[in-house]
Parts: sequence; C-alpha cells; structure tokens
Amino acid sequence: MTRRAHLLAMLAAILALAAGANLIAGTALRGARLDMTELGLYRLSPGARDAIADIDEPVRWTFYYSRRAAADYPAVRAYGARVREMLRAFAAASGGRIRLTETDPAPYSQDEDSALAAGLQPLEGGAGERIFFGLVMQDSVDERRVIARFASEREALLEYELVRALSDLRRPRQPVLAVLTGLPIVPGAPRSLPSRAAAALEEAYDVRWLEPGFLELPDDADALFILHPPRLDAAQLYLVDQFALRRGRVIAALDPMAHVALRPGPDGLPPPAAQRASGLGALTAAWGALYDPQIVVMDRSLGLPVQVVEDGRARLRAYPLWFSAGPAERPAGDVATAGLTRGINFGSPGALAPAPGAAAAFVPLVTASPDGALIEADFAAQNPSPDALLRGYQPAEAPPVIAARLRGEIRTAFPDGPPAGAETLFDPGAHLARSAAPADIALVADADWLDDPFYTRADAGFGAADAADNLSFLLNLTDLALGDAALIGLRSRAASARPMRRVEALRAAAEARYVEEQAGLEERIGRAEERLRTLLGPGGAPPPPGEEGDAARAEIETLRAEVLTARNRLREVERDFRADIDRLEAGLRFWTIWFPPLAVAAAGAGMALWRRRRRAAP
Repeated sequence: MTRRAHLLAMLAAILALAAGANLIAGTALRGARLDMTELGLYRLSPGARDAIADIDEPVRWTFYYSRRAAADYPAVRAYGARVREMLRAFAAASGGRIRLTETDPAPYSQDEDSALAAGLQPLEGGAGERIFFGLVMQDSVDERRVIARFASEREALLEYELVRALSDLRRPRQPVLAVLTGLPIVPGAPRSLPSRAAAALEEAYDVRWLEPGFLELPDDADALFILHPPRLDAAQLYLVDQFALRRGRVIAALDPMAHVALRPGPDGLPPPAAQRASGLGALTAAWGALYDPQIVVMDRSLGLPVQVVEDGRARLRAYPLWFSAGPAERPAGDVATAGLTRGINFGSPGALAPAPGAAAAFVPLVTASPDGALIEADFAAQNPSPDALLRGYQPAEAPPVIAARLRGEIRTAFPDGPPAGAETLFDPGAHLARSAAPADIALVADADWLDDPFYTRADAGFGAADAADNLSFLLNLTDLALGDAALIGLRSRAASARPMRRVEALRAAAEARYVEEQAGLEERIGRAEERLRTLLGPGGAPPPPGEEGDAARAEIETLRAEVLTARNRLREVERDFRADIDRLEAGLRFWTIWFPPLAVAAAGAGMALWRRRRRAAP
C-alpha cells in the first residue's frame, strides 16, 4: 500500500470511528447534560429537581413550536432554542417520568387544531402566518396545564413557570389572593392600564379584585395583597386588621410619592380618584413597622439613568429618586429575596422602621445603600432636577429600609373592638385583639416598583423584557403569603442576553465626572451672574469709563473666560467618554472577531514552517 493510500485509509477509519462514537453517545448518554455557560442557563435548580422527584406518575409534555415558520424570525428562533434545551433538561432529569414530544403544527393541520383547542396563543407572523410557541402538560387522568405562549420578557421566569405548571397538576385548587388597589390596573376595568404584575398574578393564582367601597373580604381568601390602596374608612381598615390577625398573610405596597397613580390614562388625564400618597393609618404600627407618608428615600449611588435636557441638549443623568437596589442592598438569608440576582427598581420610595414595643420581628428585605438619604415628599413631588437633589445631599444615619417582613405576633389597631358607627357590620364576639397564629406580613414602601416602565425595557422582536427583578420579587412575596415557599428559588434566572458591563461602568464613571464638573460650572455661573448684576446695575448698562469702570470690565471678561474654560472642560469629558467607548468597542471587535482566525492562521503557519525546517534538517 502506498503512503497516500495508507493516509486515506487512516482518515476513513477516523471518520468511521467518530461517527460510531457519536451514535453510541447519542443513545447511551441521551440524558446527560453538561452546562458550561457562565450563568448556568440550562442547569436545573435544586427546587426544580425536587419537584421532578415528586412526580408519581408519567406526565406528557407536548411542546408546540412552529420551527419552520420561526426560522424567519431570529429573535423567536433564538429563544425557541433556549426553551427547547430547558425542556430537554427537565425530561432528562425525570428518568422517563416526563415524556416530551415536540410538534411543528402545519397550517390547517390536526396538530394546529389541537394546539388551538388546548388554549395556545400563536404569534402572528407575516401574511397571516401563525407561530405556535407553547407547552401542554397532561397527566394520566387528562388533567391539563397550559403555557399558552413562551415570551422572552418572562425568560427569567422560565424554570419557575414550568415547575409551577407541574405543581398545579397535583394541587387540588388554586390559592385565592384578594387584591385591593387604587391603581388603574384591574383587568377589564374602565381606563385600566396594561400591567404585567396584574397579568402574572392572574395567571398564577385565583385573584379576587376588591371594589373600592368593599364591605367584606372573601371568606376563602388565603392572602391579601394591598397595592397603593384608596382612602379607606374605619370599617374597611377594621376588615383588613382582622384579616391580618386571623389569616396572618398580607402584602402591602404603600407609597409616599406614587408616580404610577398620577400617570395619564388614554384620555391624557390622571384617574379621577388618583392620590399621590397612600397608607394604612394605625395598622402598620400595630403590625410592627413605622411608615411616614411624608418621607421619601433617594440614593445618589444607585440612581437610574434618565434623560434630561440641559442647555438644549439631551443627556443621561443618574436620578437619585429612582434607583436600583442590588444584591448588596438585600440582607442575605431571607427566602423572599432568594434567587434574585439583579436589582429591584424603585421610584421615590418611602422608608420603614421597626415600631417600638412591637412583638413581631422586623426583618429588612431591601434597603438603600449607605449613601441613601431622606427628603420631604412635598419636595420630591416637584420633580426636582438631579442637581437640585444633589445640592446639600446628606446621607441618612443608616441605610433606609424600603421593604421588610413582620414575623410573629401582631396586635390589633382597634383594641376597643369595631370602630364607632360600624358595630352593626361586625360580630363583636369575633373580634381578635392578637393574631390567632404567627403572622408573616410583607411591607414595601413603594408602588412604582410594579409599574411596567420601571423594570422593563424594549426588546426588538418580543415587545418588552425584564431589566430588573421586580416581578420576581412580587411572586416571591406572593408565594410566601400563599404558603408555596418551595417555588421561591426557581425564578429570576438570568437572561441569555449578556449586558455590556464594562461599557456601563465606563458610562457611570464618565457620568460621575460630568455631574461633578457640571455642578462646579453652575456654581461658577451663579456667582458670575450675581457679580455681573452688581457691576452692570439695574439698567444693565456697562460701567462708565474710568478706573473703576475699566476694572469692572476686566472682571467681567475674566468671569466670561472662566465660564468658557469650564464649558470647554465639559466638552472634553464627553469627548473622553466617547473615545473610551470607541476604544473598548474596537478591542472587543478585535478579540472576538479577528483574533481567533488570526491565531489559528498563525498557528498553522508556524506549524508549516516548523515541519519545513524539520524536513530540511540533515
């Protein structure tokens, strides 16, 4: 056999061996998974594995995915691959108890009819094309749970939704959540605004929306959620008080400065009964927390970027009243914040503190940073500029608490029984002075954290995506209130999209320099204008000729030159920032696009040169 034929035979044998090994591995290692992603995108959490282990009978999962139609939409195709791999990870971990099948429904086919009959909600593609992207779970007695459509804005909740649906197959009834709110988010109500929080609650629980003039609470309610409530009379406050004492499960989101409540509706006007602040009177103190609706928290270190117009130019500035509390601002060890890896965005929140003499334990869940400060709510309501907020900034003695849990015994705010004038509405013999069992009440001193614009961002191809863990935090608190704490650690998966952290760090550094320079410039301009008014006099006429006038004109020119120098320095900061971004982008392009092929080419050239020299050697 010639050398050439020998080489070809070796190559054929290697290819055959690789193909055989691939076939064997595909069969023998079908259930094996190795997740090498930094964020563990396809790695199941312990809670998910526990839920899978509790499956006592086979469950059929039918994944309806219009794969051929989705090929024309890169965003859908990319997320489809993400969902498919997660479903396969569940099936692989189940040991055969989850029987997964994938169906690509063709138009006008029986599969399409089955998908529609199951309740799937297809995406509308071009030319009336339907793109199905959902899951149907079915047990041995034909009980069903359906995820009507996988949406990228809920990517962080993907694992949670799968385990929630799996658990619902075994649950005898959905938990009942009574919701009281003064915000226009009630589904189907007039002037109602879209709310992802309301949609998520309705999807996960049996929600009972209370009317503003309610005179009773649902008897079968497992928990009560109060979100920026309307003004409650004494009888309504007593109902809430007795519910907290009897059931012990309440979530209350109160706000001293609720931007969402004042947001204009479709007619361009705020709701007729809109109120800036909300509270529960003496109830919060009776439960164990102090809350003052006249105090607002701000944080210059955590401020969210907002666009402001200065000197006729739009700029991004950190706004201290709107800030994001990250993992560093969430005390470790509480399951209410377990699994939350991103920030929780707040808008002009209030402050909470433990009430003296309270029996319940006050457990902080979210705080501002050590740089957090307290201001009057009336000042915050004037929409002050970032510079106005930073002027005279004084951090609080301790990081203000924005959200907390009250755990243990709580007392009534009505020690003498039902309020005067409402005795006939209540049974005096049913009055409770103390909680019937240890209570677990969650308080959040903000309502804007559940307003969609505060925690979502536009995402081409999918509408909106979570930019923070606000929705996950809400579902954590709700699951705790409803006794479903096993689901806590399953949500808030990091999105597959990777943020440009170095770019954001450069932007923040440049922003800090710019704010400092701008503050100095405005101070100089203020002093110069005051001095100019003094020199020019009431009529604005220039100083008369003479020794004093010449000195004044020289001082005016000096002040103008100082202002010009400061403005030039500001432009330099902006140019340096853009240059830093350009250098970083060029570096990223080189290392990710050009370096790998250049390195391979260099290695190949080096190997060829080495072999040539080796052959040429005697």
